[in-house]
Amino acid sequence: MTERTFRRATRADMDWLYDMFRTTMRQYIEATWGWDELFQHHGFHDNLPPSSFTVAMVNDVDAGACSVLQKRDHLWVEMVLVAPPHQRQGLGGTLIQLAQQRASASEQPLRLSVLKVNPARQFYDRLGFLATGEDKWSLKMEWSDHSPLQP
Repeated sequence: MTERTFRRATRADMDWLYDMFRTTMRQYIEATWGWDELFQHHGFHDNLPPSSFTVAMVNDVDAGACSVLQKRDHLWVEMVLVAPPHQRQGLGGTLIQLAQQRASASEQPLRLSVLKVNPARQFYDRLGFLATGEDKWSLKMEWSDHSPLQP
């Protein structure tokens, strides 16, 4: 039986998280802007606090993570990372649903940006995100819970 648990990341997780980022996102970043290892490494470690990540564990093994940042008037999904052996098993969807629950509880929209070359667009469509804009490289998307919160 598969057991999923979730925990807040710590500083000790940051190297693993960066490796996951490089493994899962490099091909899309490389296709869009080119990959500069030093730039990506510093950008990741300098701009993403460990506390922004929820780590998903499958049978007590780290399998994925989602970084959500609190902005002035919304929550921002910075990234969803799922280790290749655990992809297409609902783990990314569960991580996004946890972020959606947090957004609902705070009565704020949940926003993100997805690179146009990344097929995750369909993943976000299925989870109820709507396109709100785009630029040359990415699509901006938003999810918001318009139903009243349950007591």
